[in-house]
Formats: sequence, C-alpha cells, structure tokens
Amino acid sequence: MIQHPAEELWLPFMYPHKYFIIMKQHYSLFIAIAFLLFLSLQSKAQIVKTDSLRKLINKETETDRKNDLLLLLSTEFRDINPDSSFNLSQEILRSSGSKNSELRLKADLNKIFYYIKRSKADTGLSMADKNIVILKQQIRNDSLLAQYQSVSGFSLMKLNRQKEALEQFYKALNTSESIKDIITQAKTLHQIGWAYMELNQFEEAINYFKLSIRRLQENKLPADNPATYVNMASCFGALGNLDSAYFYIDKGIRIAKLKNNLTAEANAWFIKGNAYMEEKKYEEALKCFLNAKPLREKTGDPFYIVSDLAVMSELYALMGRTDEGIQTSKEAFNIAEKEKIEAKYPIIYRSMAMNYEKAGDFKMASEIYKKLNEVQDKIYTNASQEALAEMQTKYETEKKERIIQEQEFNLKKKNYFIIAISVLFLLALLVGWLIYNRIQLKQKAKLQAALHAQQQLAAQSVLTAEENERQRIAKDLHDGVGQMMSVAKMNLSAFENEITFHNDDQKKSFERIIGLIDESCKEVRLVSHQMMPNILLKSGLAKAIADFIDKIDQRVLKVQLHTEGLNDRIHENIEIVLYRVLQECVNNVIKHAGATHLDISLIHDQDGISVTIEDNGKGFLIDEITDQAGLGLKNMKARVEYLKGEIDFDSTPGKGTLVAIHIPTTNKEIL
Repeated sequence: MIQHPAEELWLPFMYPHKYFIIMKQHYSLFIAIAFLLFLSLQSKAQIVKTDSLRKLINKETETDRKNDLLLLLSTEFRDINPDSSFNLSQEILRSSGSKNSELRLKADLNKIFYYIKRSKADTGLSMADKNIVILKQQIRNDSLLAQYQSVSGFSLMKLNRQKEALEQFYKALNTSESIKDIITQAKTLHQIGWAYMELNQFEEAINYFKLSIRRLQENKLPADNPATYVNMASCFGALGNLDSAYFYIDKGIRIAKLKNNLTAEANAWFIKGNAYMEEKKYEEALKCFLNAKPLREKTGDPFYIVSDLAVMSELYALMGRTDEGIQTSKEAFNIAEKEKIEAKYPIIYRSMAMNYEKAGDFKMASEIYKKLNEVQDKIYTNASQEALAEMQTKYETEKKERIIQEQEFNLKKKNYFIIAISVLFLLALLVGWLIYNRIQLKQKAKLQAALHAQQQLAAQSVLTAEENERQRIAKDLHDGVGQMMSVAKMNLSAFENEITFHNDDQKKSFERIIGLIDESCKEVRLVSHQMMPNILLKSGLAKAIADFIDKIDQRVLKVQLHTEGLNDRIHENIEIVLYRVLQECVNNVIKHAGATHLDISLIHDQDGISVTIEDNGKGFLIDEITDQAGLGLKNMKARVEYLKGEIDFDSTPGKGTLVAIHIPTTNKEIL
C-alpha cells in the first residue's frame, strides 16, 4: 500500500473573518479576519499530476495498487474538484469492500472534506467521530487518528462550535506529538491558532502561529504555508499593529502566488483591504477586494463568499453607499441561510446593522443589533476565558503526563540497557571461560593425540620389528637350519649303504636317527611356515587361515571356518595382524580350552572386518583373565588396538569362550 504524506491527507481549511469597523459608541473599531488552505488549487503542476495519475490508473490491473492510485487522485481533487474527489472515494469504497479498513478510512476522509465544502459539516462531523471510535478500538493507526481528530475539529469550526473544535485540535496535537509527526504538529498548531483567532484571542493565536512556523524551521522543514502568514496579519491588524499586518500580508500574497494557492491569496487581499479600512483608505480597500473577487469565484466556496460579501457590505457602509451595503449583506445572509452557514451570521448582522445605522434607519439597526447580540451570546457561551484556560491546562496536563510516561519509559530502557550490558558482560566472561576451557581441552586433546600417535608409532614399530624378526627367523630356519638338516639327512642316507651293521638293533638305531632328522626337518619347515606363511602373502587372509586350520587334527578339534567378503585383498598389515590374532586364539583353544569344536567367522562388509572365534571348551572368568592377562592376550589387544579396532571376550566357566573382533577399514585399505 502507498503511504501518503501528511500534507496530502490533511487539509485544514482556515477561514478567518475579522473586520475593522468604526461604530460610534457601540463597539471597537475592528475585528480581524484570516483563513487558511494548505493545498494548491488548479495549478499547472496539479493538472500534470492528475493526468499522470489517470494514465496509471487506466493501465493498472492489480486491485490494491489501483485503489492506492485512486486515493491519490481523490486527494488531488479534494479542493479543485470536490465532486470528483467524492466520486473517486465512492469508487474506492465499492472496490475495496471490507478488505482494507485503513484504505476505507482514508477514502472517508476525502468524503468528509467534500461534505464540509458543501456546507454539510454536521454530516462530516458524524462520519469523523464514528471513524475515530474505529481507530481507537479496532485499528491502531495514530497518524490517521490525528488526521480524523483534526478534521473533526474543522467540522466543529464550520458549525461555530469553537470550544469543542479546540478540544479536538488539542487531541490531534497530543496524538501527533506522541508519534513525533512534525508536519502534523505544525498544522495542528496552526489550527489551534485559527480557533483562538475566531474567538478574538489574537495574542494567543499569534503565539500558536509562530510556534507552528518554528516547529517546522527547527526540524529543517519548509515553513512556507501562506495561510499562516495571512492569519498572523489578520491578528496583528486586529491588535492595531498595521506595520506587522502589512508585512505578513505581503509575505502571504508572495508565497500564495508562488504556490498558486488561490484561497490564501484571496484571503490576503481581503485582510489588506481591512487594514486600509482601518486607515480610512476606502478606495484602496475596495481595489483589494476587487483583486480578490476573481480568485474567490474560481474557488467557489460559499463559506468564503459569504465572508467576502459581509466585508464588502461594511466597506459600503463606511463609504456611504448604504443601499449597496444593505443589498450586499442581504445577499450574504441568503447564501448563509441556504447553505446553513450559521457561523457567518454575526459578521452579516454586524454589516447589515452598520448600513441601516448609516442610512438613518435606527429601528432596523436596533433589531439587527439585537439579533447580533443573541448570536454572539450563543457563540461565546461555551468559549469563555475560563473554559479556554481549562482546555489548555488539560492539554498541558496530558502533555506532562505523556512526558512523564516517556521519561519513565526511557528510565526503564536505561535500566534494561544496564541489565543487558551486565548480562552481556557476564556472557562475555562465560564465553571467555568457555573459549579458554576449549583451548585447554584442545591442547589436552592434541597432547593425547600426540601421545596416542606416539603409542601407535611405538606399537607399529614393535609389531613391525616382531614381524621382521619372525621373517628373519623363519628365513633362517628354512634356509639355514632346514637346509643343514636336509644335508645331514642326505649324508647319513649315503653312509647307510657303506656302513656294516653287526646286528638289527644297530640298523634300527641308525634308521631312528634318520627318522628324527627327517621329523626335525618337517618341524623346522612347519615352524618357518607358521612364522611367515607364504600363502598369506600370496593368496590372502582367508586362504592362509584355511591352510592353517587344515593342519589341525580334526579328530581332536573339529574346526568350522566361514568367510565372507574377502575375495578382494585388504591391506597387508591388517591381514598379518588378523592372522596372528587368529593364530594365537586357535593355539589358546588347543592348549587351554579342552574344546572339541571351534567355529571361526570372518566377514568383511562396508563397516569393516568382523571376526568371531567361538569354542565349546571349559571357559574362564573374564575378570580374572583380564586382571592376570598373559603376554598372548596382551599382544592380541595391542595388535587389534594398533588397527584402531576392538576386541571383546565373553566366557563363562563350563560354557566355552567367544572372542569378537572388529577392525574398521576404508576403501584405501582394500587392494
């Protein structure tokens, strides 16, 4: 949704009418007139802008966006063509339905200005008050609330209910101050000054007009509203300070022409004419009024037309042209009565009575003055000095309460800030401690990792040295002792044919010697093969284990071997370590378990290599064997841990033993 600036949605129309009158022995010499309209009327810039908006609206297909553009166009037409503004607002309301409450409220705002311009301020006031309730209870939009409070006050001013209007203006000021809306504050201050001016509180009005200008200047915003300067001129004229009046009139006319503000320019000419009337320069005054006439005809607002006719009537009285004056005042009264502009009755009666008195018709003049007093009494009954002071005191009290609330809120914010800083400081300390502790843990982990790596390296060195020693011994046994035993057997066999045996016992003894040498050769080959079996190096773990098991006497120990997933070779270190561990386990079963059955399972999958060795032997107590583990079990654990694996023993006396081994492997360890 498009957010519309405050100056486009606010149209605080000001319409002062203070007159400079000379009445012998009846009332003071003059009363000031001022009025204000913020938007420029019928300028070329507006025509270009409205044409551009129409083109955009015709091209737009998205409903919400189109309604936004319609609202902008309706606002542009608010002064230059109220009927079009009203019709566009109605189109928005039909299109949006109940989907967008804020959009409907903004469209209603333009309709209220239409009703005010068409002298239906009571209808506008009713709509404004109804929507204020909605804004307070259903839709929280303080910016829009301030606008409605202002337009409610404007409607009341049109209905000649100045005190109630002031109450609404003060509410609008409070609301705009609470959201720090400077533009709205400045315009509301202007409205308050206008209301005081209508109640003849000219000095108070000037203070508010100056405050409106200062509020904009302090915030580096353009203070170029011609109506403000025109109203100040009217107040200075009413106070007899004509130099200041002329100064602000000329400034107001200059700005009004620059901004093409026809209403403000027409008002300025009439106020200047009033000043000339005060100086009894009636012809100059008439020229000023005639300068304003074509401008007023373009605006076509009956409210201002009635004011102009009343002032013209007074001028005719001062110039002695009473017939024209009486006719002009009656014309003004007829328009006011038709348009129900009761707020203008006092100045119409005054101008009419003045003409009758100048014409010598004192009876009619007396009757008119009587009506004037009745109207004035009605107007000012609720607008006494005490009532106005009470209202201003109420505003100041509410303002102080708001300031106190803001101070309390700021104090709470400071307290929260201090608490937040304290919490952040504690968190910083905690984070610092955690970081320090983490660094310490990392250092400890690094130290442990280094120690573990050193242990691994040491274990690897031991295992490597052991395997190298096994290979050396196996080679020495096979190539050294084994060969020598073979040569010794061969030489003894050669001597057998050359030696003469005296009896059969000698021959049998010789044969036993050769048999022992032959058994020794076989034993040497067996030991050499067990220490470094060639089949492990050539064919892999599965075949090496199978070959090792084949050498076990199945009549003593029946062995079942199951292998899976070992078709591909794995790393040599893993094969050697597992072979040694299995070899140690089988030897332990043969030597200690007294088992008759042994199951061996080797499974290689994606998680690694799982090995189980289960026998039906006599078993043992795990705690005892763990505490008093021999060199064999320690070597087994060391070898498995070297491969970063795990080994577990599960045994119960009389129920056999289960050894479970798991070695993790990676793709790099599969050859």
